Amino acid sequence: MPYRAVFFDFMGTLARFVPEQEELLVTAAAASGVTLSLRAARQGFAAGGDWWVRQLGRVPLALRSHSEMEALYRGFDVRVLQAAGVRLSVDRAFGIFQELLRIGSGSRLSPYGDVAPALAKLRDQGVVTGVLSNMGRDLPDTLEALGIATLFEVVVSSAEAGAAKPDPGIFAYALRKAAVTSEVAIHVGDQFDNDVLGARRAGVTPVLVDRYDLAPDRGECAKVRSLLEVPLLLG
Repeated sequence: MPYRAVFFDFMGTLARFVPEQEELLVTAAAASGVTLSLRAARQGFAAGGDWWVRQLGRVPLALRSHSEMEALYRGFDVRVLQAAGVRLSVDRAFGIFQELLRIGSGSRLSPYGDVAPALAKLRDQGVVTGVLSNMGRDLPDTLEALGIATLFEVVVSSAEAGAAKPDPGIFAYALRKAAVTSEVAIHVGDQFDNDVLGARRAGVTPVLVDRYDLAPDRGECAKVRSLLEVPLLLG
């Protein structure tokens, strides 16, 4: 059965901050006397992101107290650095991330260079293209500001759907909006728990974006380094 719709995650899949958070972490760590390679920083954020998703799956941010949220953020800082190969105290890790926020205050969102050509190929293949993201209702405005809104026929935020990935409810909402069934849909994203497992639970075919070849080959789904590879999966 041919695929009729392709949904994309937003952050880390369609867009990134410039400078990237990994570059900022290398700089912030150096200011504290800690040497990190860019690849180590990428590995740290990938592992920290997976941990963050699991924590929010247990207790959403909205249900946490101020002290619980602060502990969550500090736990994230420590785990990112641990996964990057650096073991520091909670306070020192927190200090590095405070420096990251300071030097990154002027960062801006930018789409990846492969977004427009990949989406053009998909549109030529006649499939419905969409964005499926755990973001607020300002997602359409964000796409517009980046100049990529016209590339998508369906835009779904967790705020609109009333469910967030990996909850299959947000995928079901997107499928209804695109007027397709799960069997003919693909979801492309960079987070294994949110995007791959979430899509699979909803009966949608997952594709993992691993731009920097950081994820192990789990053999559980298709993996691409560039969005330009996605049209090829449709044949």
